[in-house]
Amino acid sequence: MAMEARTRPVRIVIAGGGFAGVTAAHELRRAARRGEIEVALISRENAFVFYPLMPEVISGALRVETILTSIRHVVPHARLYAGELTGVDLERRIVTIQHGLYQHRQEHLELPYDHLVLALGGVPATFGIPGLDDYAFDVQRLANAFALRNHLIDLLEQADIEPDPEEQRRLLTVVVIGGGPTGVEVAAEIRSLFTHALRYYQNIRPGVERVVLVEALPRLLTSFPEAAAARAVQELQRRGIEVLLGRKVVRVDPAAILLDDGMVLESRTIVSAIGVDPNPIVRTFGLPLDERGRIVVDAFLRVDGMTNVWALGDNAAVTDPTTGRPYAPTAQHAVRQARVLARNLLATLYCRELAPMRYRTRGMMVTLGDHAAIAWLGRVTLDGFLAWWLWRTYALLHIPRWDRRIRLAMEWTLDLLFPPELVQLKVGQPAPATRRLVEAALRRLWDSSAAASTPAPPVVGSSARRE
Repeated sequence: MAMEARTRPVRIVIAGGGFAGVTAAHELRRAARRGEIEVALISRENAFVFYPLMPEVISGALRVETILTSIRHVVPHARLYAGELTGVDLERRIVTIQHGLYQHRQEHLELPYDHLVLALGGVPATFGIPGLDDYAFDVQRLANAFALRNHLIDLLEQADIEPDPEEQRRLLTVVVIGGGPTGVEVAAEIRSLFTHALRYYQNIRPGVERVVLVEALPRLLTSFPEAAAARAVQELQRRGIEVLLGRKVVRVDPAAILLDDGMVLESRTIVSAIGVDPNPIVRTFGLPLDERGRIVVDAFLRVDGMTNVWALGDNAAVTDPTTGRPYAPTAQHAVRQARVLARNLLATLYCRELAPMRYRTRGMMVTLGDHAAIAWLGRVTLDGFLAWWLWRTYALLHIPRWDRRIRLAMEWTLDLLFPPELVQLKVGQPAPATRRLVEAALRRLWDSSAAASTPAPPVVGSSARRE
């Protein structure tokens, strides 16, 4: 059926530059090129991040640039607004964008829409654990993963000149909180970094390094079959990673964590990988939300009760009809949802029948470092080198653009042939615990020396948002 006659193209605004948003924009490319629609994409960054490979940035197996692709290259038919969505006016059909995020002067722009797609993703979850947000690295953002790598290399340098054996041990103790795929991969990549780097630090005693993975549930990888998860635990332990199951973190301090059984783990590096919460800004839009703050959508990915507002990905409760539960917040599901949403949006414009979101998970894969992985493929579970090769092949085929695929293959090949890269680039925000301690020390110094009537100077970086 022909598209209803209009005097101008249909304006579609997509908020979010992750897997869900970029894939949805890509699926609309043909209609945009025909001039039937105009696509606007709002993203905080101008690059698309292939997050499944982000843990390998920590170990140095990949450079940061390898997993980045310009959004303008992926969706050249869409107009990119590099900024942050700050508001939605449902009655006026207008969104508000704040841009100039890295400048002293910030501007606000109003952008009208005919259809709005919300793919804002999530934010690191804290589950109310005191100190987690202040003193732990989260690895949900690329900048944080890069900062963690620099931090780990800095600890190696400090430990190499540290004369106290106990302090050396504390410096090289890393605690990863969360036993999902992200936590397992991050712990494995940190272990891999230590394994390959320590031979170049002659003054660090063998075996002083320690990587601890803490999970509150009685098993790792709850999205995997129990047998596959058990094999992952065995492989992690074989590689020297301590796995603590059924142990809840009750408090995070600047250099230690407290578990529910009273155990205290001293560490200069605490990493949080306990999952994501929906982006809290969706609470301000006046849309229906579930108990976790996710936008409620129907089977066609339209916001419940609306015909021109759509939602998908981590900020939406997209229900799997076979289980009655929302789909897991993974890239695999986000991509599938984006394809269904794009088809349904175009079907709405062409007055065609909409298709419900139905998708059966094809499997799950998680890397375990040093050419090993666990791959669950429905009825078959693979591990070791074959699973690792399968995962890398899958990633190679799904990263956008052939130029990035070639770079990725070259990076992996060089990683097999040459020693690890141990260069530290001191850019970005400092470690969370270090930043807080420095700010507190500067405040104490000012309070003890400055006159009471003189206002305290701002601490550099104290108000910077963690990316």
